[in-house]
Amino acid sequence: MKSIRVGFINSSGSYNAEPFRNQPLTIIYLLTYLEKYFGEKLELSLIDLRGLPENEFVSHIPENDIFLYTLTTLDFNEAERLVQKLRDIYPIAKHISGGPHIPLFPQDGGRVFDAIALGEGENSIIELFNDIFNSELKPIYRQGPLSDLQTIPIPSRKWLPKSSVVIQGLLNKEYLKHNGTSTLFSRGCPFDCHFCSNLEKGSVRYMPYETITQEIEYLKREYGVNALALKDDNGIPVGRRFARPWLEAIGKADIKWRGQSRATGVTEDMVKLAKDSGCVEIAVGLETITPESMDILNKPLNLTEAKKYLLTLQKHEIGIRIHIIVGLPGEPENVVDSTLKFCDEFGVNSVLLSLLTPLPGTAMYNNPSSFGMKNITKNWDDFRVAFGSFDANEKPKMTFEYEKETSWGKGKSSEEIIDNYMILQEAFREGSRKF
Repeated sequence: MKSIRVGFINSSGSYNAEPFRNQPLTIIYLLTYLEKYFGEKLELSLIDLRGLPENEFVSHIPENDIFLYTLTTLDFNEAERLVQKLRDIYPIAKHISGGPHIPLFPQDGGRVFDAIALGEGENSIIELFNDIFNSELKPIYRQGPLSDLQTIPIPSRKWLPKSSVVIQGLLNKEYLKHNGTSTLFSRGCPFDCHFCSNLEKGSVRYMPYETITQEIEYLKREYGVNALALKDDNGIPVGRRFARPWLEAIGKADIKWRGQSRATGVTEDMVKLAKDSGCVEIAVGLETITPESMDILNKPLNLTEAKKYLLTLQKHEIGIRIHIIVGLPGEPENVVDSTLKFCDEFGVNSVLLSLLTPLPGTAMYNNPSSFGMKNITKNWDDFRVAFGSFDANEKPKMTFEYEKETSWGKGKSSEEIIDNYMILQEAFREGSRKF
């Protein structure tokens, strides 16, 4: 039996200034999973469009029987244009998509693709290819969260050239030249913040701890990696039950790493263990220093506890990067000055500055009036949260407006929010802070 040619297309990520900083982890996992189950029945490849202008996409895509996609909202319009072109060139090929955008807007997927997969993909992609072998492809495949991650193999990076796996600059200061890559050792988040588009809320599922160590050792051995960017929602899990074995598993592999965590709920003994496991920087999901704003968005902020956590990170010499969102409901008039003062007070190494965007899948998008919002854009290309990476003078583009009067008071105008973003951006660029 002739093998089926399968090309898994990785979107260009043209909205990112450095698209190679993030590995296409979902694609790598699913390709490894398909190889494990089907072996030589499938001729698998990863078609990486990062770094290419859109007018050159087609010339880099060889003929395949099946094209797979995993799409965020920002990727969808690009993928739709690409599918149309590929249908003209390879009219017999089938196009199948999953990813975060598809379960939110299955009508989009059904309009563009021959089949769509809703939810996590491991089980449904096996069912899907069994149906392809039997010429019984269905239009929709559904799968809930995978309860057991024991069966997930270590994701092979062989689908990419080494130059696309390993980059420098993932870590700061003396670790800037370390060879790094990104990893994901868990799925889900126990929290339900109204601005977050993560669809896997309510629980966290962890890879087997011995698998975490084995994957890091594989990356060190095969690719010379000595730095990791953990893409997990909580790089230091909340609660000793999970945090200790997680951090010990990473520590066994003797590597330097950075991740992200909540601003509250992490104890000092876990911070110390993180440091001992090789952690050199934590991005703290602070979002704002205005507790009233976080209450509105279902992320209660105990500022005293958050300050204590930052001081603990300082004490253990872990670099601090904080996430700040501009334009939150309930922001005070002096939000710019108070934010800069806070960053200086706690020796923040760098800041991830975002513009509040009611992303599809969030409570804000689904029920905007509850947050005093109106006129949310329907153009998927507009759902960006960061600006100025390509052009320092680029002005942010709002995706919504506030009502003039809201339940918490006067709603800021779009002009006010954009001005605050630009002022903060300039301050972080010109000062000792890193934007």
